[in-house]
Amino acid sequence: MRQQATAAGGIALALDYVPVLFHLLFMAVSIDTLGKAIRHHMFVVATCRRCERQARFLASDLGGVYGHGRDPRSLPFRCTVCDSRDCRVTLMEPPFDRTPETIVWRPVKIRG
Repeated sequence: MRQQATAAGGIALALDYVPVLFHLLFMAVSIDTLGKAIRHHMFVVATCRRCERQARFLASDLGGVYGHGRDPRSLPFRCTVCDSRDCRVTLMEPPFDRTPETIVWRPVKIRG
């Protein structure tokens, strides 16, 4: 926290907390639907609990297939390696500080 030698020093100290309060009040929102994840440009990461294989999907792609009101943790993922349906689903923001190569899968509905 920085201090300024001004007559309104109390106001300068209070303004230092504005970004922190903004983050606490507005950014600490639970992302429980694909629509909220789409607004934040997030990835949906499905990790197989058995073999630890990961697959990343764009939330916008999944929202187009399953709907924007769907909870990402309730999506039916299946591991292509061990054929397990026991997957851990997490949300991840794209890394902005560097540009790593990331494989992003696209969802496809199959008529059967």
